[in-house]
Amino acid sequence: MRVNRFCYILIYLTIFLCILLGFQIASADEYMDEEKQFLIQAIQSQIYNDNFASAQSIAESLQVRNPADPLGDLFLAGAYLSEMTDSEDELYTEIFKFLIDTAIVKAEAQLTDADFSKTAWMYLIIGHAHAYRSLFESKFGSFTQTLKQGLAAKNAYHDGLEYDETLYDLYGGLGMYHYWKSAKAGILRWIRVFNNDMDKGIDELYLTIDSSLISADVARAALVWIYIDKKEYLKAIAIAEYLYEKYPEGKTFLWAIGEAHYKDENYIEAIKVYNLLREKVSMNPGNYFNLVELDYLLYKSYKSAGIKAKAESSALKIMEYVNNIPENIRKKQKDKINELVKKGSKY
Repeated sequence: MRVNRFCYILIYLTIFLCILLGFQIASADEYMDEEKQFLIQAIQSQIYNDNFASAQSIAESLQVRNPADPLGDLFLAGAYLSEMTDSEDELYTEIFKFLIDTAIVKAEAQLTDADFSKTAWMYLIIGHAHAYRSLFESKFGSFTQTLKQGLAAKNAYHDGLEYDETLYDLYGGLGMYHYWKSAKAGILRWIRVFNNDMDKGIDELYLTIDSSLISADVARAALVWIYIDKKEYLKAIAIAEYLYEKYPEGKTFLWAIGEAHYKDENYIEAIKVYNLLREKVSMNPGNYFNLVELDYLLYKSYKSAGIKAKAESSALKIMEYVNNIPENIRKKQKDKINELVKKGSKY
């Protein structure tokens, strides 16, 4: 993929801004040099700020920098996945899958003549590629593929640690795997098909925050959703607010803050967050999935807080766009749309 002169200017301005903003760059090794760290952190910053096109341009520069290196393919796939997740829409399915497969092939090709440190990085990339595919499948695909790709990711992370147990970025992937496979195992955990490794997973994520080269904020983001799952809402809110302050243009951490307040029955604070999110989403509603979601959450929050008039007006808003909602989103959001239309049509 060709990167034009403007993209190069953007890339180096981003690096300069990273320095000014105090991005922490850990000591580099031979493979993960300082320029790569700058670029990866810049990609992460653009993704968390919902600047997906910029993230994709920077990832393309990694491809151009060394076409044989799988890192650019991996992070370009990650940028596409982030945009699809944000929009709840399969915008880039084919190119995403191609990039995932390409990253794995390139990483495996370098395993034969790499030193121990670089081999560990290649296994990290392979693990992340499978993890991204697992996340895609959990959102848009099949449960079977979600499990298959998740297990492949875990195996790759373990293989990486056999070559370099000081590559702490690997523990971030393992931490997410260990927590969620334990949390979602259900009866399989009780009959000891799966061990309960939730605490182990959390410990691994904190180790990643403390010692990894490029994965600290990814680990923090993972902990937000883990603490929501554990009903430890104050911890989730504290981490999510830290990340939102760092990436104020994005919506990801607002969704988490709103959900934590809502599940903690702190409806007034949830309403504040959901109204801010609705303002952001309404500027570009896309396929209307998220706008339906927010109007429903606002309706439920106002109702639970006993603010009847606001609950009614929130339900009524769907009448402004209900005819614009695509058929596939109508099916996904059927129950919520029906409830809002039923309530809204009364007024």
